[in-house]
Amino acid sequence: MTFSLRPAHDDPRTAGLVDRLRDYLDGELADYERERGLTPASRLTRADLEPVWRRSRELGFYGIHLPEEYGGQNLTYTQLAALKEEIGASSRVLGHSVLGDMGGPLRAGDILKHATEHQLDKYLLPLIRGERACCFSLTETDAGSDVRSMRTVAVRDAGGDGYRLTGHKVFSSAGPFADFAIVVARMAGTGEREGEKPRFSAFLVDLDSPGCRVEDGATPMSGEHIESDIVLDDCHVPAANLLGEEGEGMRIALGRVTTNRLLHCPTVLGATRRALALTLERTRTRKAAGGQPLLMLQAIQHKVADMATEFYAARSMTYAALAALDAGREVPAEAFMCKLFVAESAFRILDEAVQIHGKEGLTQGNEIEYLFRKIRMFRILTGTSEIQRNGIARILAFDH
Repeated sequence: MTFSLRPAHDDPRTAGLVDRLRDYLDGELADYERERGLTPASRLTRADLEPVWRRSRELGFYGIHLPEEYGGQNLTYTQLAALKEEIGASSRVLGHSVLGDMGGPLRAGDILKHATEHQLDKYLLPLIRGERACCFSLTETDAGSDVRSMRTVAVRDAGGDGYRLTGHKVFSSAGPFADFAIVVARMAGTGEREGEKPRFSAFLVDLDSPGCRVEDGATPMSGEHIESDIVLDDCHVPAANLLGEEGEGMRIALGRVTTNRLLHCPTVLGATRRALALTLERTRTRKAAGGQPLLMLQAIQHKVADMATEFYAARSMTYAALAALDAGREVPAEAFMCKLFVAESAFRILDEAVQIHGKEGLTQGNEIEYLFRKIRMFRILTGTSEIQRNGIARILAFDH
């Protein structure tokens, strides 16, 4: 893999998909966002998102990673990553809706293989078609990295026709636009005695159900309004909405954790690539004291050289791990390492980008300032850097 801020791909299929995606992102989607005056801080609505879901579906991008039987193109992980990187590098506000990250097929994860025919027909196939949207509700205020300490409880109905869910989920991304949530809850009566392991189940919960309330979530430092709290108060969920078997909820929720950990990295790499390109452009055009471009100063040259080198290292290790995954190999250590290194490297690169941009890099409305806030979050979201180090150390201790 060679270094480039606008990478070419040797695989003709990937190259063609990337070219078509770039055309859509830089052309039609950019025009759509401009017409609506959308910014990262805009309060997005279904009216903003649904046309993008439909158009992306028409162009073949929405759910493109899925098997052909579901209307996808059965992409490899490497091919999907290449598309996710381009979206991250595009600076499009609605980029998250093109492949289905925001409430769509990518948000649903790998639950298709656990779904019944009823669940496919009512929830997941309409989701794939861009007719419905979902959110994933696992995190709670006191159950972030330690998800097994969650307090949301599922109680079986006495008549056996369903369950009653009570609890409070936070950081449900896509919650403001979703029709239903994938909720993981602890089965009542389990994990309450010392030494007893809790059992968790996963449910499809209609967000307009009695006893279910969607509230505005906390606004993250990126300023995006994409989070919701899902509050459940004795909310009835039909037995037909249980995903898999009772007690399989955590396995279903975390079943693709290694793959998902890796697939978060290309989007961050794309955003970092964008920041590096903007920084190089500034160093070429901004004059230093004395009238010469910033890039003529050795101090700046060394900074951008280190930024580019670190980006190349992070990108190379990510795609190497994805290639191994495509080859059928297990990559748990590599996934931990990629998430850790990409998160920390991207943050260092963005920190230098802000430094080189000076006052403009500190100004709200400047793209570099926004990217800095966005990238800073990745050191915590989807598993903190400390959690990644724990995982690496555990594998080194017990597997080698």
